[in-house]
Amino acid sequence: MSVFLLHSDDEPALEELLLEDPTQNLFLLGMLSTGVGRASWYAVAEGDRLRAVAMVLGRLCVPFAPRPKDATGLGSHLATRHTPDLVVGPREAVDALLAYWTPKKPGVRYDQRLYVLDRPPAQAPDLAVKRAEPGHADRIAPLAAAMEREDLGRGPANPDVHHAVVRDRIAEGRTWIAEEGGEIVFLINVGTRHPFGCQVGGTYVPPPHRGRGLGTRGMVAVAHRLLAEHPRVTLHVNEANTPAVRAYERAGFRSDAPYRLILMETA
Repeated sequence: MSVFLLHSDDEPALEELLLEDPTQNLFLLGMLSTGVGRASWYAVAEGDRLRAVAMVLGRLCVPFAPRPKDATGLGSHLATRHTPDLVVGPREAVDALLAYWTPKKPGVRYDQRLYVLDRPPAQAPDLAVKRAEPGHADRIAPLAAAMEREDLGRGPANPDVHHAVVRDRIAEGRTWIAEEGGEIVFLINVGTRHPFGCQVGGTYVPPPHRGRGLGTRGMVAVAHRLLAEHPRVTLHVNEANTPAVRAYERAGFRSDAPYRLILMETA
């Protein structure tokens, strides 16, 4: 099994592999659209055709292996080159990768599910959503940190970096909010934007405003807006987060591929 680091000349072959399932690979396709030089891409090849890939950006790793056994070679190769912190991807590929990457037991494992929406929700939007503005950053940053603590069991490691990321997302028009009485009652971020679709994450309703259907109403409103510009919207959700799963399903999202998100003990 040949495993090697990809370069710019390999981008067409990498895109061909990712387009085998563009819905699952929206994030990787979005990363590839800026060129392979932004991250480290390791691939398994058979002849001139790529069979599997793992993108490593800092301590984040995202694999794609249509045949999960190909991910074992990636894991063995990465074991001497990188120390993972966060690994996320199709469930079988992540499990095969980590079986050969790290001997330590992962700190936290989350069973996730990819959800997809490719037609506008049946419900008409009844919650006013808008893109956040720079003046919202100081209010959004603590909400985004609280979402991370609830979703991943840990908050941002560096508050200054976290706040900068929040400001950058707002400046790029990637953060949507809804307000009532001067308070933010719904928050969501658009991560990847690509001709095949966009991926959202960071959905959050502050605890005082829960129980009113704001998660569903916010998703419906944002989905109508995003589907006017993109052919599909995808997201990942922890399967154990029943309220979130119900909100997305009520907004019209359908269940797709099983995913795994793992926070390593090195975190």
